[in-house]
Amino acid sequence: MQHNRRQFLSATAASAAATLLPGCSSRGSEPHMPVAYELGKPLPWVNWAGNQHCFPKHRPSPSTEAEVVDALRQAPGQVRAVGAGHSFAALVPTDDTLIATDLLSGLVSHDAATLQAELWAGTRLNEVGPLLAGVAQALPNMPDVDHFALGGAIATSVHGTSTRFGSLSSRIVGLTLATPSGELIECSTTQHPEVFHAARVSVGALGIVTRVRLQNDKPFHLTETNRVERTEDILADLDKRFAQHRHFEFMPLPHSDLAATVVTELAQPGDANVGEDDPKALADLRKVFDAVSWMPGASLVYDRLLKIAMGDSASSVRTGPSYQVFPHLRGVRFREMEYAVPADAGAACIREILQTIRDQKIPVCFPLEYRSVDADDIWLSMFSGQAAATISVHQYGDIDPAPYFAAIEPIFWKYQGRPHWGKLHTLDAPRLAALYPKHWQDFQEVRRQLDSQGKMLNPYLKKMLGA
Repeated sequence: MQHNRRQFLSATAASAAATLLPGCSSRGSEPHMPVAYELGKPLPWVNWAGNQHCFPKHRPSPSTEAEVVDALRQAPGQVRAVGAGHSFAALVPTDDTLIATDLLSGLVSHDAATLQAELWAGTRLNEVGPLLAGVAQALPNMPDVDHFALGGAIATSVHGTSTRFGSLSSRIVGLTLATPSGELIECSTTQHPEVFHAARVSVGALGIVTRVRLQNDKPFHLTETNRVERTEDILADLDKRFAQHRHFEFMPLPHSDLAATVVTELAQPGDANVGEDDPKALADLRKVFDAVSWMPGASLVYDRLLKIAMGDSASSVRTGPSYQVFPHLRGVRFREMEYAVPADAGAACIREILQTIRDQKIPVCFPLEYRSVDADDIWLSMFSGQAAATISVHQYGDIDPAPYFAAIEPIFWKYQGRPHWGKLHTLDAPRLAALYPKHWQDFQEVRRQLDSQGKMLNPYLKKMLGA
C-alpha cells in the first residue's frame, strides 16, 4: 500500500503542467557556485544554502590552539570564523580574514565517572556520535541535521526537539575561548562565569571557541516512527503528545490538512526498521503543487491529491544507535526562517501561519516544522528563561524566500518570538534587546571587554548587536 501511494505521488508529480506558479515552481537546477570567480582575485566563500558569500583576503586554517591565537593576533581587518557554513544568516561573511576551524577536530579528553567529554570545536556533529560512542558516552539529544561544526552549533543555539531537553548549548559545562587579542580563556560556572554565560551562545562575536566540554549520557538506542496525520488532530492534543513521548515533532504541509509526525522513543527489544525514507518526497511535493497551481481552487485540489497519496499511509520505522536515528537526510537545498515562541503560544502561532498561507494564496509547498525545547539560563539562548515551541518555514533554494518570509515574520512578532540566530530574520538590535531584557546588556558588556575594537564584528553583526 505504501509503495503504491508513493507511485501515485510520483506519477502525479510526473504530470506537472508546463504552466508554473511563481514562487513554488521548477526553476531548473541551481548553480553549485552562485558567485563567479575572477582570476587574480580572492576565492569566494559560499555557504551551504548559497545565499551568503564573501571574498576573504586571508583564510588561515589553524590546527592547534596556538595557531588560532596567532591567527587572531595577526589578522588584519574584520575577523570571522567558519565551520560547516550551514547558517542561513550573514554571520560568516567578511572580505578580510576568515578563519576555518575544520582542522580543530576530534576528541580531546573524557571522564568515564562524570560522563563528560571535551571535543575540539571544529568537530562535525556527525563525527561527535561515533567519537562519544567510542568512550561509552552519547549526546542525550541532537538536531536533525548533523553536518554542523560543534562551535557553530553552540554559537547559534542549535537544538533538537523534546520538552525534556534544552538546546545543545545547554549541555556545555566548560569551554575554551580564544579572544581577538590572542588570549585563551577557560571558562565554566566557576571559572570566568560571565564569559561562560555569554560564550555558550555568542554568534561568534566574542572570539573563537576552540574546545567544548559536554555533559553526556550513556549510549542508548532509539526507535523513530513516522506517520502522516491530520494537522488539527495533532494540535488538538499537542501538549499530551509532547508529554508522553521522549521526542516529538510534526511538519504541516501548506495548503493541506495533513502533516507528517515523527515520534522517537528509547528502543525496545524486537524493534526493527520498517519501510524507508523517500528521497524524492520534497521534489515530488513541488511537482504536484506545480501541476495544479493554475487551477481555480488549487489548494483544495492539491490537498485532495495528497490525501489520496498519503492520507492513510502506513508508518515507517527507523531504529538504531541514537546518533544514527536523530539526524535526517537533507538532500534538497533550501532557505529557512525559524522563531522560538513561548510554548503555550505555539499552537495558535502555527494555526495563524497556515491560515495566512491559505488566505494570501502564498505559493509555497515546502513543509513547516514544529518542535519543542526546554528552557535554559543562557544569556542569548532563544530559550533563555522559557520553554519554547520552535516553528520553521522553508523555501526551496532556487526561489527568493523574501516575499514568503515577509508575510509570515510579523506573525512570529505577534507571539513574542525570538529568531534563531543562524537563520533568516529582519530584526535589529533595539528589537532584539527587547526580547532579551534580562541579559542583553550583560552580553554587550562582556563583548566590549573581550573585543573593544569590534574586530569580530562584520556589518551584519554590527546591525544585529547595535555595536
